[in-house]
Amino acid sequence: MSIIQLQGITKIYRTEEVETIALENVNLEVQQGNFLSVMGPSGCGKSTMLNIAGLLDAPTEGNVVIAGTDTSSMKDGAMAEFRNKTLGFIFQSFHLINSLNVLDNVEMPLLYRKGSEKQRRELAREVLEKVGLSHRMKHFPSQLSGGQCQRVAIARAIVGSPKIILADEPTGNLDSKMGREIMDVLHKLNEEGTTIIMVTHDEKLARETKQIVRFFDGRRVE
Repeated sequence: MSIIQLQGITKIYRTEEVETIALENVNLEVQQGNFLSVMGPSGCGKSTMLNIAGLLDAPTEGNVVIAGTDTSSMKDGAMAEFRNKTLGFIFQSFHLINSLNVLDNVEMPLLYRKGSEKQRRELAREVLEKVGLSHRMKHFPSQLSGGQCQRVAIARAIVGSPKIILADEPTGNLDSKMGREIMDVLHKLNEEGTTIIMVTHDEKLARETKQIVRFFDGRRVE
């Protein structure tokens, strides 16, 4: 069953002087439970595609269907709620809040949901234990290694039990040992049923995943 469908996606960025086609007529179906790698040279549209699939950006043309829901007519509030419940995001630069400790960073997505502070804390503790950081809950991002920061980012992505994780170069800022640890966490999440789309430049890591999709000049290529 398809959990993500990109249908005829085109994305054009326009200024008064320049028109840039970031994506052109991209079609992609991602099956539930897949671990998909997206590859291609810099500037080919990989991250643009990921942002559109994650409802962080809107296509100029085309439809995005997530878990059977056509998102094209969603209002902003409904889309934000749907995104919060359905999707988790992992970024190359972690995007942690330096003034918050690890536990508070992981709790952030739950603040937009119903539930008590006690429930939020319990869920955050559970996922931190899952990624092997229960002993670092009171530390701040500046006190962690790059690999540990990325584990916190993964915990934040999965604390709300999303069906889909979108990861943009999740090992890009890490050395090979830390990158290996992050990939092991992602593989475990996928084995538990989470669908993952990962943008990467690393051919070796991409070959570990179940499917590779390649982009060139804004188009999907075989």
